Amino acid sequence: MSLSRSATDLPGDALQRLQEENDELRIRLQEAEETLVAIRQGDVDALVVGADIYTLDSSHAAAGKLRQDVLAQMEDAVLAFDGDDNLTFMNEAAERHYGQGASDLLGRPKAQLFEEVWPSDGDRESCEQALRDKGLARAQVLHRLPGGGSAVNVEIALSVLRDVAGNATGRLYVIRDIEERVKAEQSLAAAAGALARRERQFSTLVENSPDIFARMDRSHRHLYVSPIVTHYTGADPSRFLGKTNAELGMPDHLVREWQVALDGVFQRREIGRVQFAFDAVDGRKAVFDARLVPEFDEQGAVESVLSIAVDVTEQERVNEDLRESQARLREADMRKDEFLATLAHELRNPLAPIRNALQLMRMSQRPEVHADARGVVERQLGQMVHLVDDLLDISRISRGKLDLRREVADMTAIVQSAVETSRPLIEAGRHQLTVQLPQPQSLLVHADVTRLCQVIANLLNNAAKYTPEAGRIELVARRQDDWAVVEVRDSGAGIPPDMLPRVFEMFTQVDRTIGRSQGGLGIGLALVHKLVDLHGGQVEASSEGPGRGSTFTVRLPLAPHADGGARGSDARPVQPVSATGQRVLVVDDNVDSALTMAQVLEMLGYETAMAHDGLEALALAESFRPEVLLLDIGLPLLSGHDVARRIRAQDWGRDMLLIALSGWGQEADKHKSVEAGFDHHFVKPVDLDALMKAVSAPAARRS
Repeated sequence: MSLSRSATDLPGDALQRLQEENDELRIRLQEAEETLVAIRQGDVDALVVGADIYTLDSSHAAAGKLRQDVLAQMEDAVLAFDGDDNLTFMNEAAERHYGQGASDLLGRPKAQLFEEVWPSDGDRESCEQALRDKGLARAQVLHRLPGGGSAVNVEIALSVLRDVAGNATGRLYVIRDIEERVKAEQSLAAAAGALARRERQFSTLVENSPDIFARMDRSHRHLYVSPIVTHYTGADPSRFLGKTNAELGMPDHLVREWQVALDGVFQRREIGRVQFAFDAVDGRKAVFDARLVPEFDEQGAVESVLSIAVDVTEQERVNEDLRESQARLREADMRKDEFLATLAHELRNPLAPIRNALQLMRMSQRPEVHADARGVVERQLGQMVHLVDDLLDISRISRGKLDLRREVADMTAIVQSAVETSRPLIEAGRHQLTVQLPQPQSLLVHADVTRLCQVIANLLNNAAKYTPEAGRIELVARRQDDWAVVEVRDSGAGIPPDMLPRVFEMFTQVDRTIGRSQGGLGIGLALVHKLVDLHGGQVEASSEGPGRGSTFTVRLPLAPHADGGARGSDARPVQPVSATGQRVLVVDDNVDSALTMAQVLEMLGYETAMAHDGLEALALAESFRPEVLLLDIGLPLLSGHDVARRIRAQDWGRDMLLIALSGWGQEADKHKSVEAGFDHHFVKPVDLDALMKAVSAPAARRS
């Protein structure tokens, strides 16, 4: 079935005129032939001009003369030739046609007036046969003027001239110029050919297009559907012809959408659109965007609508992914804002008791007050350090910068250390803690001891925060096949089912409302998940719902071999040895930080001096000649790295113990310190026990 109309279905003015003229000529030729028969049977003289019959006065026929008034009225050229093809007569129209008068041309042979170019020898023979049989013939030929003139398409009517006795005496030519008509016919034929070519090209395009083309009439019945429809529906295009969408079994809601869209095109005479989806034969949900184009008849009314439906399934999938991505970004942005607000809250919380403790120490000289205040400061400082450490660890893991220092370690000892870390928070909530551990050395793992302590402590802290006061917390460590399993169970707030898949995401808290928030940044469980994953383990959360407690389970692969025994987490502080008057230079642009560190060292028996920029540090190092230099990295005027390099370049500074104190603690930062000549690199806030161990070591043990 063709999508576009044929040339005969689209008549133009030129084609209509040609058809009318051809019909008229056929009628007149038939009348002429009938009249000629009557003339011959009735012995009446007449002049046949083209398809017209002019009856002549019989008194002039014997003399062979023609009525001039009849010939003068004719627009066709009339020429008479004798038996030798010499011109014997021509009318005024012939004179105009050939551009010369009769007086100049009479008596000349026909070849001097024009040359007849026949379409074929067969056409010439047919014409001669008609003259012999009927005395009348009609043909279309080319008349070429002599001397290489142009050829003109003409239509000729030939009649045999006879004398009174009926003998042939010559021929009468009636010539009509049809050059314009032939050109019009040729143009029309060329246009029709071009139209046919365009139709073939369009049909080729439509039938090979991945888009579904369909034409529907005013009743919404299908007049055409392109073959590609079989790819999506499995049905032949012929199944659609003459049927509406409802008759084809389309769902009601889609039928209504199509009806509204098609009626809109018919009424508004404008292009419309409709998007629809259906279950394709290959099992996928196919989505199409259809463009509805109105098609007009000769009177300008919309007689049909052409639908061009484009498969946008993949585009819709991409758009859906983009919408989901945007939703995730909006959620992440919201959670980021919540995190920043929580971070500000969590960092401010410890500052209030620290300030209050300092105020108490200023206001009272009682030892017990000072002891209590110091305890408050230490606890709150520990909380702040924990927050910052979690943030830094999450950042390192996200950037792939966290290095695990693995060793064969006893899981029992790791759990014991984590319990001690979390005990203050558990006791503050007056919770009942139950711990079940296997025999020492029975659960050996190949792991970073510090990081696993952090994992278990975070789970215990989480249980303590989300369990109402005087609740129950249970910790069980056991072996299960080739895994070390640690479970932390609580009788706390529980986790809603919809939150279980998200509890290990960054910045997620089950309930962030002001009245229910338990503090923290929402990164503790995310850090647990990432650290366990780095160890090749698994962690999962379970809960029977809000108010029914939670269980967090960690599974870690057991060490395949435990050569040389295993190490636990020995958190006992290393006590500094006697200072014996060693000189220590403390350099920090934070005056309070330098002052408090110097005071601590003096209380331990060290002789100290202080500097607050790089150049002052160099000058004091040369004059004071300390055995130990505690040096901040970010200094004004000269960085700590540059100070270390210049000291190492001096004879008096080659054996000096250089210890970097910095807020930067990445492996790359530590490597830079080593390159600059430092012996140790400590991250602020410094563990005093570890620092004293390094300070008390002789310079010869520099690493």
